Amino acid sequence: DAELAADNLKNALREKVSSREWKLLIDSDEFLFMLGRQDRIADYAQNVAEQLSFRPLYDNDEARQMVMEMAEAVQKTVAVYEDTVLHLRDLTLSGYTKTGREELLKYVQEVNLAEHEADLVESNAAGFVFRTGGDDALAAVHMYRVLQRLDDVANACEEAANAFLPIVFN
Repeated sequence: DAELAADNLKNALREKVSSREWKLLIDSDEFLFMLGRQDRIADYAQNVAEQLSFRPLYDNDEARQMVMEMAEAVQKTVAVYEDTVLHLRDLTLSGYTKTGREELLKYVQEVNLAEHEADLVESNAAGFVFRTGGDDALAAVHMYRVLQRLDDVANACEEAANAFLPIVFN
């Protein structure tokens, strides 16, 4: 279970930081805040999978295509966030150079843009589902909830990336 593995890793990192086994170049509270933001991504992604298992999605080909578009937009946001985390690692190894911090800011801005694009896809899909789902309201609401939770994944990526901003500006 990926979410459980993420929780175990988060807890191990918290323990090391709290016991001062590691010396951090940033405030330990900021590190723990960033870690918590990242954990939400896994939590929301797991919840999407759970909701998809509850019942079949609204049986409308166009709506299902929109859910796939939303999933792709969220996947893009997650991928850009992953690149941001990898750059953070490189920045740490480089000694927090000014150029590295400026590049980190660009990555954070890319995550914010990808999340905004996911918001637009979610808004379009949600509107469609509510306009057309009257005949099967429960399935339409279920699909809307899946769309919302997918959007939560993208939002969590944005929040996690924005948690890196103190590194950029300090």
